[in-house]
Amino acid sequence: MMRWITAIVLLAAAPFAALASGKPVEIGYVESFDRPADAYVIVSDGVAKKVAILAPILNGDVIEVKDPAASITLRLVGRDDPMIISAANQGTPVTTEVPQKSFWSGLFDWTSASVEVFDEEQREQVSASIRGDDEKELSVPLLASPQTLVAGKRALAIGWPSPRTVEIRILKKGGQVVAEGRPSGGLWLTPAIDWKVGTYRIEIAAGGDTVRQTLQFIGPKKAPKLPAELSDPAAPAPLRASATAAFYAASDPAYVLEALQYVAPDARTSRPAKLLTLALIDGKRPAPPPAP
Repeated sequence: MMRWITAIVLLAAAPFAALASGKPVEIGYVESFDRPADAYVIVSDGVAKKVAILAPILNGDVIEVKDPAASITLRLVGRDDPMIISAANQGTPVTTEVPQKSFWSGLFDWTSASVEVFDEEQREQVSASIRGDDEKELSVPLLASPQTLVAGKRALAIGWPSPRTVEIRILKKGGQVVAEGRPSGGLWLTPAIDWKVGTYRIEIAAGGDTVRQTLQFIGPKKAPKLPAELSDPAAPAPLRASATAAFYAASDPAYVLEALQYVAPDARTSRPAKLLTLALIDGKRPAPPPAP
């Protein structure tokens, strides 16, 4: 069953000050860090701030790394490669090409707070070594209810919370198999398929158990309307993808599988995408987003 994750979300009332104000502007965000959050500090204009996944980085921020073995990875606008800061290069102000306008918003604050909840939970699970990998019965939480997806040509990501091998089939309404595979590892991508508007059926089987669910593909115009900042090119694409996934998942249980499509392809290379992918596969959803 889908589980709501309750989080205390501190939302910004407005975007950070624009360049015209003379104040620092966000130039990126925290991608990942390999030690507990208290091993790092973000110092903005002399004020210490907590480190969290997707926390915004302002032009001129200084990162303090307290643990000699720790490092933190930042994603900055205008740079293809990540910036890694450790005890060896801490203390230098973080700068890059400053955006022409502020791209941060309350929606991205909400996304950061939501992903932080999943990050803390995942760290606790890893420490306790309890991710349910020994579960005997087949469970596919993200298919607990019928799912709605946007039609069009795309590879479809399917996930289940176990490394066990499963058999997956996706069939048209008349019973014709559209995609099938025998994957393991908890995540599978179909080939790129032109999904037509209409009803499909998905079957996932393992160890004598079978999970079946309905997939309803709809036209793009019938999908939930996304907030404007999710299409703003000023915001880094990975940030927009994570926020889009969180928005879809939080808006309706029927769009959890659609949400997975935005983060699953990058789950191996992006910490925020991985956290959201694992959460969605486990049937977890963020608390509702802030009202516009």
